[in-house]
Amino acid sequence: MALLLSVHEFVEEEVVLLIGNVVAKCFLSYSPSKIEVGKQYEVEFEMMLPVKTLVILAEETKLAVEMIGGGFSCVLFGYLDGGLFRSFVDFDDQDIHYDYPEFNEQYVRITVERVNVIFD
Repeated sequence: MALLLSVHEFVEEEVVLLIGNVVAKCFLSYSPSKIEVGKQYEVEFEMMLPVKTLVILAEETKLAVEMIGGGFSCVLFGYLDGGLFRSFVDFDDQDIHYDYPEFNEQYVRITVERVNVIFD
């Protein structure tokens, strides 16, 4: 469940959500109906990786998101757990654990192009 905090005035695909105690700016990729600020929704998340994925061992053991600049790019902090990347939500790791086996079962930072959100 996520609380919809805002929808950008001009870029309607830009939404800000509260998930637990984490605020995240996401790209709205699908919504079957009109969404309203201040309401909670069941949502699914997908991280969009750049062609050259950047994964770094994290110094912190936190589950968080940090935005980069004013766009959708961000750094996700989390734990690489086999086929899952456990961050502020669990993501399919898109085979990162195969590309970076040395980081499996470690806390990492992953730079992503954006986090897509799908409203159910």
